[in-house]
Amino acid sequence: MPEAEAVPDREPDRDPDPGPDPDADPDPDADPDADPDPDPDPNQTHPVILTVALATLLTQSDGGVRSPDGGRPPAGLACLPTWYAGTVKWKADAGWGLDLENGVFLSWDTGVTVDPDDPESEEVPDLHDIFDPPYVTGKIVPIDTTDAGPIEDPGRARVEQLFLATYGSKRSEVQEHLGKVRFFGLRYPFHERAAEALRNVVTRLEPQVKENPKLLPFLKDIGGTWIWRTIKRSKRLSGHAFGIAIDLNVERSNYWRWTYRGQPMIWKNKVPQEIVDAFEAEGFIWGGRWKHFDTMHFEYRPELISPACRTPAR
Repeated sequence: MPEAEAVPDREPDRDPDPGPDPDADPDPDADPDADPDPDPDPNQTHPVILTVALATLLTQSDGGVRSPDGGRPPAGLACLPTWYAGTVKWKADAGWGLDLENGVFLSWDTGVTVDPDDPESEEVPDLHDIFDPPYVTGKIVPIDTTDAGPIEDPGRARVEQLFLATYGSKRSEVQEHLGKVRFFGLRYPFHERAAEALRNVVTRLEPQVKENPKLLPFLKDIGGTWIWRTIKRSKRLSGHAFGIAIDLNVERSNYWRWTYRGQPMIWKNKVPQEIVDAFEAEGFIWGGRWKHFDTMHFEYRPELISPACRTPAR
């Protein structure tokens, strides 16, 4: 029986076979074989590989806040305001965390561990969980999906309050901040905070597609981008709800829930290294690096790739 027959049961990070996005407009001027726009140079340093100036900015993003003993905030926390809403703060009764404008205080480490074996868990992750386990870029490496292997879905933990404060607290607020990004023939809605990064991905891939046309089918007839919805079997919002995720061609992808009932889950992937590299270079994480793999899924999460978030704050 072909694997495609299991498609209706795919999820949780994606709308079941969404097809072309309802808000996607045909772009009559789009030509997937056209030369890329003159800016930026696809070989230039991408935004996530920090320049000296940005690295200096990141070290100051904690606002000079110190704990009573003079300690600095954790590196991961200190770099979050570079991309997200909130101000780094120390509270005597909660320790380090992020203070949001709506009065919510998000603790860096509550001491509660989110169950890594349940991707639909309703447990609320803390900010520390965002970085644990760490997301590792580079060569595509098969994931051990047996029971003996570690349960690691780097980047899958999302602190919903942080995303709501940053991208919009309801559907209409997110919609107000959606731009359109031309992606190989159609224009798709994407949040303005992440739209430029997606355009840079296209700029990187266009010359590679000209050189290797076999890449194009992965980038055409994509699963979609923005759609306000929760993760299947969960009350939590999907990354797609915030307009920061894109699913590539569904038929050329693999997903852990497509495993036939009673059969062992085995990691599979068809997405080429060149595509993964282009997305990761612009701050997107890839679902193919999860034990609960979702190879069509790319999500804008620059904090997980930036070196400044992994080094001790100074």
